[in-house]
Amino acid sequence: MLTLDSVLQAGLTPVAAAETAELYSPLDELIEQGFGRKLGWIDGATGEVMCLPPGEPTRDWGMRTEMCREVARRGRPEFLDDEDPFLTLALPLPAPDGGTVVAVGTFVRRKVELCEDFTQAAELLGWDPQTAALWAIRQTAWPAELLERVARLVEKQCDTEIHVRKLESETATVSANLAGTYEEISLLYRLTQNLKLSESDEDLGQVALEWLGEVLPARGLAMYLTALGSPRDEPVSHSVRTEPALLTYGDCPLNVGEFEQFIDALGPGASSRPSVVNGPQTSRPDWPVPQVHGAIVVALSEGNNLFGWLAALNHSSGEEFGTVEANLLSSVAAILGIHSGNIELYRQQAELLTGVVRALTSAIDAKDPYTCGHSDRVARVAVRLAEELGIGAESLNTIYLAGLLHDIGKIGINDEVLRKPGKLTDAEYEHIKRHPEIGHKILRDLGRLDDVLPVVLHHHESWDGRGYPAKLDATVIPLLARIVAVADSFDAMGSDRPYRQGMPGEKIDAILRAGAGRQWDPEVIDAYFRARADIDAIAHDEQDDILAGLAQYSR
Repeated sequence: MLTLDSVLQAGLTPVAAAETAELYSPLDELIEQGFGRKLGWIDGATGEVMCLPPGEPTRDWGMRTEMCREVARRGRPEFLDDEDPFLTLALPLPAPDGGTVVAVGTFVRRKVELCEDFTQAAELLGWDPQTAALWAIRQTAWPAELLERVARLVEKQCDTEIHVRKLESETATVSANLAGTYEEISLLYRLTQNLKLSESDEDLGQVALEWLGEVLPARGLAMYLTALGSPRDEPVSHSVRTEPALLTYGDCPLNVGEFEQFIDALGPGASSRPSVVNGPQTSRPDWPVPQVHGAIVVALSEGNNLFGWLAALNHSSGEEFGTVEANLLSSVAAILGIHSGNIELYRQQAELLTGVVRALTSAIDAKDPYTCGHSDRVARVAVRLAEELGIGAESLNTIYLAGLLHDIGKIGINDEVLRKPGKLTDAEYEHIKRHPEIGHKILRDLGRLDDVLPVVLHHHESWDGRGYPAKLDATVIPLLARIVAVADSFDAMGSDRPYRQGMPGEKIDAILRAGAGRQWDPEVIDAYFRARADIDAIAHDEQDDILAGLAQYSR
């Protein structure tokens, strides 16, 4: 290592000496391995003496520093002094911090005797003759040819060492960047994996804040979500946020009102581009939220729709936020904004579908007022049967809508036939049997009702194949159609009609039991009797509005 005495002799301060020693330590070790001793250091660009050769007699390097600059320019080892028996070597090497440094030192080219006179050679080197003689006697002899060969070997080793250190530094930088990039990509991937319409924007937002907390140097994170509707709204299939919401993670110093004040302070540009605020702005006397010392704010938007803001608040180490953090927050905000947009679009579409269903069921009731409420009861009974049969929750929406719309084809049936109080003729019966196919035609262009169509078309098929319109039998009949068939028959038999009173429960049960395996699926009939108490409650529950049912099943 470089000694403090030698660097002080060169005019360096103790701090500079320590920094020089640390910087040149690897080269110092290679030189010591090659020459068996340490050398001094001279800046190849300025000629400044960085460190004197340790252990050598003190002398004024003077003009030799300019010679070292020339050696650095030529880029090869040379002898500055050749005064028998002394050789002064100058070895240009790549500096660890860039540029070139020259290692310098004086060697004895042959073995010397105590009686030799070194006066002339010592004076040319600027040494005291007696001191030079005592020093030379203790040195190992280095013939000029050997010294030059070793110098070239040391030069190559130092080149390799500097190159290796440079590669290690670059590798460490790349590794750190890759680690950061991996964390960011991992975060974005996890978010995209959670993008599903059943995941509310608030649920996904809270998850995003927690994951951002793992990679962003922020004391607090916040996500402000705007209100999407008024308290008077009556959403059916999806709840709508009627008040702004503030989701937080970590140490968030703002409440809802303060966050809104914070956004106002950023100005209108906050909704169109990421806003980064640091000390110069937050330290002003007029800054309205003094508890925020630094922040990144990104809008949650999709197209022209603004759903809120995502913010990182107060750098965890007191530093300033920069573009790296802003870019990550922007990427996350883009995903959340698109997700919020999709949820809102889905909600609006669901509301539209609900309106269509309500209009169609109202049309059925207007067409045949004696069966008012029949569709809703069939829908709810069918759902109860499906639950009893263990059908998954994702199919309950389909079967509820199918129950509501199973008789929609009656819109196309002649009013006189539909409302006839007496027995139908064969021709009239054939006419009314067309309502499943008419209903299928009415609904087939509504893409959201694709799963409902088979139920509407086949709810009058019979287990023994004698039903209509396709004369399907047994399990060839779609399961949901078999369920709605039982629910439809139960409510039809129990409802009052112009030409008869509704049947009592005992008679309905007897008819259904007798028809199991002939008209109806025996497993569905078994489920009916297991759920008989609940079904009876549905039959006596007056629910004229379908909103409650749609809110429960249309997800």
